Order: sequence, then C-alpha cells, then structure tokens
Amino acid sequence: MGLINILSVIPIPSFGNLGEVSLKHEWLCKIISSLINFVGDVGLGIILFTLILKLITLPLDIYSRASTKKNSLKMEMMKDDLEKLKKQYKNNEKLYQQKMMSLYKKNGYSAFSACLPTLVTLIFFIIVIGAFNNYSRFADKEVFNQMGRAYDACLDEFNKEEVLYREENKDSYYLNYNAAIKNGGYGEFFEGYEEGVISAQSIHSSSYSLKLEELTKEGNALVKKYPDIGSYLKNGYYDYSTVDGELYSILGSCIQDYIITAEFTLTDEQLSAYSKKEGNFYYIKNIEKFEKDFNSMYIDNTTFELLYDLALEEALIKESFEKNSNQFVCSKALELIGNDYLNEVVRPKAREASAKAYEENKSSSVIFPWVKNLWVVDSPFKYALPEISELKKSLGQENMGSLETEAVYNELTYNLKAKYQQKGFGKGNGLFILVALSILTMLGSTLIMNKQQKTQMQLSSVDGENSQAASTQKMMTWMMPIMFGIFAFIYSSAFSIYMITSSLLSTGFTLLINFFVERAFKKQIEEIEKQKAEKIKYGKRR
Repeated sequence: MGLINILSVIPIPSFGNLGEVSLKHEWLCKIISSLINFVGDVGLGIILFTLILKLITLPLDIYSRASTKKNSLKMEMMKDDLEKLKKQYKNNEKLYQQKMMSLYKKNGYSAFSACLPTLVTLIFFIIVIGAFNNYSRFADKEVFNQMGRAYDACLDEFNKEEVLYREENKDSYYLNYNAAIKNGGYGEFFEGYEEGVISAQSIHSSSYSLKLEELTKEGNALVKKYPDIGSYLKNGYYDYSTVDGELYSILGSCIQDYIITAEFTLTDEQLSAYSKKEGNFYYIKNIEKFEKDFNSMYIDNTTFELLYDLALEEALIKESFEKNSNQFVCSKALELIGNDYLNEVVRPKAREASAKAYEENKSSSVIFPWVKNLWVVDSPFKYALPEISELKKSLGQENMGSLETEAVYNELTYNLKAKYQQKGFGKGNGLFILVALSILTMLGSTLIMNKQQKTQMQLSSVDGENSQAASTQKMMTWMMPIMFGIFAFIYSSAFSIYMITSSLLSTGFTLLINFFVERAFKKQIEEIEKQKAEKIKYGKRR
C-alpha cells in the first residue's frame, strides 16, 4: 500500500473569465449597448433607443395616424348620409353594408389604409421584445464578468505581495502557507517554514512538518487556537485511537506496509498464500503457517486482525507511523490556518472588490431611482440580484460558464445579498410604479385612438354602439392596457420603460398629427359645411 503522501494545497479559482453570452438580434443589442454606454445611464439610454426607433418608424406612424384621422374626418362628412342609410335599412344589415361600402368608395374612405403600417410597427415591437430579453441576459452576465475581473485583480495584488502563488497561464491561485503561518505567528511549530518565501513548494503542505516537541507543550498557541489538532495527541505522541480512527487508519497502513513488504519482502506467490485483502486492510489466511514461517507477534488469533498496540513496539512501524501521522496532522493544521487566513484577510478584500464592481456596473438609473436593477421587474417581491436558479433559467445553462457553480456565485455575491436579495416595499427591486405607468400610458393612448374612431364605430353597422365592432373596440380599450401590464410583470423594468416611452411618444405623435391633418382638412370641411347650408337654405326656399 505504501506510505501516505499528502500533497494538500488550497486553491482559489480565478473568476476573471465567466464566459460570454450568445445573443439573438445581436445587431439590435449592440445598438442598445452603445446608446447606454454613450449616455452613461441605463434608463436614459433606453429612452434614447425608443426615441430613435420611433423616428425610424415615424414615416409609417405619420401615414397610419394621418390615414386614421382622414378616415375620421371623412366619416364626419358622411355622417348625415350614413344616418339616413341606417334609418332606411335598419332591418336589413346586409343591404346597409352594401350601401355603406358604396358611399365609402365614393368619398375615398378606406378602413384598411392604416393597417399595413400598424402591422409593420407590431413586427418591430415583437423584435424589440426579443432584443430586450436577450440584452437583459447579456447585461446581467456582463455585470458578473466585471465582478469576476475585480475579484481577480484583488487576487493579483495578493500574488504580488507573495501571499498567493499563481503559475503562468493557470486559472487558479494557491495559498502560500509561509504567508499564512507568518500571519498567525505559528512559525515556531513548523519545519520548512521560511518567512517571506513563495514558491511552487510553499503551496504544498507536504513541504512542511510539525515540531512535535513544540506542539505538545502545554498551552501552546496552535492547539489553543485549534483544539482539534490537540485531539490527535496523547502523552507527547500522536494517538492512533482518537478522532474517528483517522490515525488508526494510518497506523494500519504502516503495519501492512511493514508486514507485507518491508520486513519479509514477500513474493507475489507468498503474498497470495499468506494474506487476503478486504477493503483497505490485509488479513492473514493461514495463521499457523504464517507464525511458523515468520514467528509473527502481531496477529490476533481470534479476529485475524493486526494488534496495533503490539505493533507500535516495533521500531520501524513506530517510525513510519510518527512520520505519516506528523504529515497528516500537519496538513490538517495548515488547512485550518490557511482557510482562516483566506477568510479573514484575502477573501474579504476580494469580496469587497466584487461588491464595488457591482455597484459601479449595476443596471440602475438616476431617472428611476426606486428600481435597483432595471433588468429585473419593477416589483418589491423580486430580488434586485437574481438568484443562481433564476440566472440559469434566464441565461441558459450554456451561457453560465463557471458561474453555474454555486460556490463561485456565492463568493462573488457574498457582500451583496444583505442589500440586493431582500423582498418587500423599500427592500425589493421596485414599487410597481413602472408597471402602473405601463398600464396608464397605454390606456390613455387607447382612449385617444378610440375617441377619434367613435363616429366610425357608431356608423359601421345598423346596430351602432351595440354592434360587434363597437363591443370589440370597447373590449380592446381595456385589453391592451392589461396586456401591457402583463408584459411589465413578465419582462424587465427596462422593457417597461420602453413601453411607457413608446406609448407617450405615440400619443404625442397622434395629437400632433391630428392637429396638422385637421388644419389641412379645415378648408375642405368648411366648404362642405357651406354646401350643406346652401342646400338646406335652397330646400327651405322651395
């Protein structure tokens, strides 16, 4: 079995490269990213993006809304004629529709003139939903990448200070045990300790051994700090019977090595004749023959197991046990000292650097200060900092990189959870303000559109306001805002900002277009009214 060779090291993984995110609509995501970087504020960048998108689709908007307004004005012009048709054909819907369509054609009215631009705008809207959804994944991951780079930069500083050791082109750092021993003031207990030295050897516990005479002194600092180390000791020696048999197992290995290889140098044939292996222990198959041939004093005739107390009387076994036990306990001590040093000195600074990077790169906005993370829903019942399970769901397993390891995620977010993983009003990621604004702005936009189409709905059928088309329009008046509210709950706060800005711009454009279209039609309407007045006057004279 051979002597135990402990090569324990304490690795600290590099977090500087957590992997990139594969994006759909990458060109649109790059535009969003460029605008956000240009203005230096996520909220303002999204508003600017929405404005640019609206300017691109403005010709279609103007055409669509102008057509809608023209239709509305033409409907007003045809109102009296349609009212007469309604009275004349109130019991014959089919004939009313035929006469109505003839009147539409005569006056150049087209109910479908605004449909195509609206359809194109809807396609843009769907593409933008996908782009925002994809960019939110990229933005969240990029923040974690920045945190990882900041964490690594801090580790690099410790590397320069010879606290950590990193081989060239390797992804992990290793603790320099010399630095940890020095920090704790435990140099007197370790052979191999060299103050201020860092090398490939100083990261391995096997490069050190304990000074047993110092370790067994009453009240020594190392055992006082780590009582578990003292539990391996008894009467100035290593005690194989303690600590759940860990040293017991080491002693068994030493005895096996002594009996099977060192003392007797058994051949494979002899080994097969005298012993059998079960688990990690060798047992003697033929006690009488073994004792006769080798005069063994280390065999229990009842259990066939080696007698440990008697075995320690053998100098070679004792020497081997002390050496291996020292290495084992030394490794335990260095692990305790090293982890304490990492947790008390190295990790706090690296975690602080990670948290600072989050604060500097998080997706927040001075325009919307109540939302901590604009790529999460504006809700007090949502964490501003997504949990690892949410990241896996939103990013996809293929985009997680080393962030999929919970230990990596927990380390990077260690100083952030108290502030950004809370729920409740004032603690979560928002106050539902953007959700409410999404609903209200869409409701306002819909009401304005309905108002200008009121006459059309009244006269589109003989049933007037009780028609199916009018009922559908009334239903859509509430369905559209509700749908936008659902979008605001499903998607991010950033997308809510896009919807709100888009609705406000659409409403503004509608009012502006209506104003200019009305002015353009003003003379035409005045002429029509004049002609009507003359007809009425002429009719009275007759």
